[in-house]
Amino acid sequence: MKTQSKYLEEINRLLADYLKEIEQSDLKPLSAQVYQVQSKNFVRWINGEFTPGQVKKSKKQSQDKLQG
Repeated sequence: MKTQSKYLEEINRLLADYLKEIEQSDLKPLSAQVYQVQSKNFVRWINGEFTPGQVKKSKKQSQDKLQG
């Protein structure tokens, strides 16, 4: 998916605010990391830079080639 740049600028601004709020929260470090990674991945997805499951799929294909 590719989002128009005029919308992406606002989304990135909001993401930065969200990430600051996570940092200032009382979340445990691992929980905070999950919130951060998932929100960043969502923004990457709407910008056409991320496909859910792509890393997992490529790792499995690499393992299959090694075993093949």
